[in-house]
Amino acid sequence: MATANSGKIQTKNVVVGFDGFVDTIVQAVDVRNGEKYTRIETISDFGKRIMSAAGKSSNIELVPQKKLIGGNGPLLAETLCKFGTNVKYIGALGDCANNIFQDFANKTSAISTGDYGETRAIEFSDGKILFGEMLSLSQTTVHSILAKISPKDLVSAIDSSDAFAMVNWTMMQHMTSIAQFFAAEILPQCVKNGRLFFFDLADPEKRKCPELMEFLLLISSYQKFGRSVLGLNVREAQQVLLTIGQDFQLDEREDRMEEAAKLLRKALNIEVVFIHGVKVSAAATDEESAIANKYFVENPKILTGAGDRYNAGFLAAYLCNNDVNFAINFAAATSAFYVKNMISPTLNDVEILAI
Repeated sequence: MATANSGKIQTKNVVVGFDGFVDTIVQAVDVRNGEKYTRIETISDFGKRIMSAAGKSSNIELVPQKKLIGGNGPLLAETLCKFGTNVKYIGALGDCANNIFQDFANKTSAISTGDYGETRAIEFSDGKILFGEMLSLSQTTVHSILAKISPKDLVSAIDSSDAFAMVNWTMMQHMTSIAQFFAAEILPQCVKNGRLFFFDLADPEKRKCPELMEFLLLISSYQKFGRSVLGLNVREAQQVLLTIGQDFQLDEREDRMEEAAKLLRKALNIEVVFIHGVKVSAAATDEESAIANKYFVENPKILTGAGDRYNAGFLAAYLCNNDVNFAINFAAATSAFYVKNMISPTLNDVEILAI
């Protein structure tokens, strides 16, 4: 596989919004012996512990491992910055001059539009469960954005960008109205067309189908301003398939992943749909499709944020050469490096891994 053109990635400008979280990574204690403990190893075991408390009660100890900036937007933006991409962030970062987002805000010339949410991420060997407090994210609205940045400056920021990423639709209560505002008021004033519009839904199962359908149609409508890209994990892809009326049972076999990506791209009539699983990724445009299947990490050190690193890898790579095969392999390598090393990779890290 060809490696990325570092010079191209480092000349790209990306605007990202609109969420923000502080993530506390924790382990759930199975057995404690003094200062030492063994964790509950799998989600299934955790579920059994919860079920055993039905009709009674239980106390499950959570041991913090580390506290990190979080949210789909900040993690996507942070990884792009590590690649050398010029990023402008707009989103829910709280008082970022005096909190955990301070360094991130400086790197991304960030504009905070409201308070951030908080997440406790319980990690297991076979996945993670996130417990989120996100009521504060309802503060980020069209009104709160315009209170911090004028329509003229929004037009300028978007017009100078190569990509505009709008992520975490599920948790951002006003994301649909925000996207509608940009489509109606900001994008028509932009001189430059053809940029990428990147969308990530972030587990839409909790949202009603008509709401999701409305946003999917909005993603399709962005094609008139440029090129829409929708990134999904397997669960999200299955939910979107059901929402658009497709009776398609998705699993992580390569042919099923590829077929689902093709089906969704055609149904939404957008530039690219990609689906990333644990072992297999698939992507499709109207002309080609591709599979990535060689970056599975047997014993990941961290899982929270892996999908956001994948998204950043795909967006950065696709911006360089519009090649979905290159993009999903670069994305999978980006995510693999992160779960093995617990830090976002540099371009050199990914290029070495992806050779």
